Amino acid sequence: MKVIRITSAFLISVSGWAATADPSLQDLLARMDEAAGSFHSMSANVKYVTHTAVLDDNSDEGGTVVMKKVRANLVQGLIDFTVPDRRTVTIEQRKVQIYYPKIKTVQVIDLGKHGEQLDQFLLIGFATSGTELARDYSMRVLGPEKALGQKTAKIELMPKAGEARQYLQKLELWIPERPSQPYPVQEKIYEKSGDYRLVTYTDMKINPALPPDALKLKLPAGVKTEYPQK
Repeated sequence: MKVIRITSAFLISVSGWAATADPSLQDLLARMDEAAGSFHSMSANVKYVTHTAVLDDNSDEGGTVVMKKVRANLVQGLIDFTVPDRRTVTIEQRKVQIYYPKIKTVQVIDLGKHGEQLDQFLLIGFATSGTELARDYSMRVLGPEKALGQKTAKIELMPKAGEARQYLQKLELWIPERPSQPYPVQEKIYEKSGDYRLVTYTDMKINPALPPDALKLKLPAGVKTEYPQK
């Protein structure tokens, strides 16, 4: 569960719609259908605000994120945290590596059966089509809202069933009203505990040219490897 929280900042069938479905939601999902087919990768500056309900406390983190769709339902990602403390998190083949440069240590965590669910969370809003979202989530438009200085449509997603309900209560996405930008600039992930994480993206680039090693963890000599699960 901790790993899901760490990486969730990357931190998820319209054919059955009734005739009275919200036309603004239909339009958003149609845009996401089109965008999902052409999505291959993204890069952005990212900020995470994590709220811990039991302490009524917020903690802030920031850095850069790079994500690449390897194939359907499989993603590779790298988050390079720069504030408040440096660390790098990579996700590949459903394995998470967390490198702490101050102590020259990398932790390797095997997500096992949870890896598929994590991939789905990471792909939401980027490489997950509107059709898939409508199949797996109850969705509604909460209204227009300004986010990061631009007009957006705020939508709410609540998992209908399955594994997703074990990890989150609901998810909110802020999608720009501009037809040319169907990807979320902000996400809010609510856990069943009452904790939540607010993720904001700036300077987002879709399908940038990435060098072959852009998502590889680069470790200096002498780094200690730990396996917390063992």
